[in-house]
Amino acid sequence: MEVRINVDPLPVKQGNFKYANIDSRYGVNTLYFTRNGKPYLPIAGELHFSRLPHESWKRELLKMKDCEINVVSTYVFWNFHEEIEGKFDFSGDNDISKFLSVCREVGMPCILRIGPWDHGEVVRGGFPKRINKMPGKRKNNAAYLHEVEEFWRGLYKEVAEYMDGETVLGIQLENEYTGSTEHIRTLRRLAEKIGFMTPFFTMTAWPSNHPDDEFLPMVGGYPDGPWNMGKKPLKPANRFAIMPGRTEAEIGDDLIKNKTKAKEDAYKFVPFASCETGPGNQVTQHRRPYISEKDGYGVGFAKFASGCNWLGYYMFHGGRNPIGRFMQESRITGYPNNYPVIDYDFQAPVSRYGECRGHGDLLRLMHLFTQYFDTEICTKQAFFPKWRSLDPNDISFLKCSVRCDEKLSGYFFASAYEKGLKYNDFSDVTVTLGAGSKQLTLPRINVKAGAMFFYPFNMDINGVHFDYILAQPIAKLAQNGKTVCWFTQCEGVQPKLCTQGTVTELPVGDQGVWIGDIRFIVLPRDQAKQLHIADGKVFFAPETAFSENGRVYCEEKTPLELKDKIRFKRCAKVSLPHGYYLYSHGKRQYYTLEIDPQLLEDSFDLELNFDFSALNLQVFSGNTLINDYFNIDGKFKMRLREYKEYVKSGKLIIRTVQRTKFGVGNVYQEILPPERSEHLLLAHADKITLKELHI
Repeated sequence: MEVRINVDPLPVKQGNFKYANIDSRYGVNTLYFTRNGKPYLPIAGELHFSRLPHESWKRELLKMKDCEINVVSTYVFWNFHEEIEGKFDFSGDNDISKFLSVCREVGMPCILRIGPWDHGEVVRGGFPKRINKMPGKRKNNAAYLHEVEEFWRGLYKEVAEYMDGETVLGIQLENEYTGSTEHIRTLRRLAEKIGFMTPFFTMTAWPSNHPDDEFLPMVGGYPDGPWNMGKKPLKPANRFAIMPGRTEAEIGDDLIKNKTKAKEDAYKFVPFASCETGPGNQVTQHRRPYISEKDGYGVGFAKFASGCNWLGYYMFHGGRNPIGRFMQESRITGYPNNYPVIDYDFQAPVSRYGECRGHGDLLRLMHLFTQYFDTEICTKQAFFPKWRSLDPNDISFLKCSVRCDEKLSGYFFASAYEKGLKYNDFSDVTVTLGAGSKQLTLPRINVKAGAMFFYPFNMDINGVHFDYILAQPIAKLAQNGKTVCWFTQCEGVQPKLCTQGTVTELPVGDQGVWIGDIRFIVLPRDQAKQLHIADGKVFFAPETAFSENGRVYCEEKTPLELKDKIRFKRCAKVSLPHGYYLYSHGKRQYYTLEIDPQLLEDSFDLELNFDFSALNLQVFSGNTLINDYFNIDGKFKMRLREYKEYVKSGKLIIRTVQRTKFGVGNVYQEILPPERSEHLLLAHADKITLKELHI
């Protein structure tokens, strides 16, 4: 297969952006962002402080930081803080001031998404009930703007000390707004009157799909669409495609009926930034896509390969809704979808319980590259071959790009993956780059079906010129006066490098090859997924890891004997509330779960793993609903650290319900669990301890 890419860079201009209303060390031009005058690639991960126990905020931010997330973004849900008119709650898990102090402590700037309307699968999109009933809401209506001002003034009192041009890096106003941008400008004037200051005011680029010089437009894209009303696999839509376009056409189709057609030319001189690049999806009652490792990695990879210079993930860390308040979006509250009452795991890279998943490991490798191999990757524009077809089902050609400079030095990106499609292998792929009279041909390679990778070409490392290195770069670190370059395999490609026409095979493993004072190490993908960097040092961890004050910790799992300490059994019917939220008229089963409280006293956490064959389940302590789950893949996992007090108070009751052939219990499941007479089986339990690693 012959691929030709024309490298014709756009001029980089300073631009006339008015995103900031405070002097800071951050800047922006038409291509990339700067910090202290140097190129800077923000990598933002969404974590909702009010959807996690406040005691865990620091630890969970550090886990995200280990994944090389350098900015945290969060919604401020109005109805979480003002359930009763005029009475604000900024305590406990709602303590935004405390959360920002933790962000400052760990060195992670924050994007506040302050609405007033947010969505986030929250009831009424985050509006208090009285605001949702108000005529003229989400418009330049005096009564509505007065209510917004009262809320924002209450919020500002909590966050004022963090308006320092650093801790609050950005403020998003509104979300998925369908009206005129003039309303969002009015909201900005109101926020500024109150005192909000930030280097970046932002807005979602959809559904209007046109930029405004007062707001950094942030795009998105997800691996699937659980909000879609259908009950069949979604048709392919180039969700994973490396491609020139940046605006999106699917997010919010349940709520947004008339989107403005994207005008890509309008974005030529606006930096490519995202706030909802989806490494997961929150399932709905009627649609339950399973997010595989490749699904969770692929959208972010494609955005990066396509030139995105501000990666913003929604969600990077899962969460849960507060117990007892029923804050989830649902059809009985006038919204299109039914969601779990409590669970908001989102199949995120870091789960609601703080466990890093496989796609979190893969994303960490890509992020490490931007921090430790090429800190100026954002200065390299993306260039693409001419597409044969825009048909998402057309898998006859390789989706690829280069990010390079005018000297044709950079990286080749390739993807042969799209959820729901089965690519064939691409053999003998030859890529030729042309820039005016210059021409460069990259080495001939094979690209396996499902592969996603990138490799460097025409590049100098420590004064040594390399024609190419056929392996995906992770990090370049100084060690004892020499340089160690860490790579991982490009799937299906034999690792090798070429310098001055001489080809050297690269062994896969940790032994490495020396080229002068540079050591090249190419790790197999599974081993690379365990690679982390702390304080400039590489270490390997088999489970979730994080570092704090120069010390490195890993969450270690140890199997537990189920006898005596954990008692789980089927029981007779128990009278429990909230049966409506099981969303099925199918057969119900009931189970008791008793756990020796000393197990939780003796460990950092306790994890229970169940085989689950039914549709939905609820977990109760007495009559209090403390957890729930919509079945995705036939498994149910629950960690008990945050439920310690409920465990102490006595046995828990789990209620399950079967799916049905018709009605509300008839749903789309990508992975259909096998039917069993017992809905729920306790497969195994693990004790989790925090182990310090010495690196």
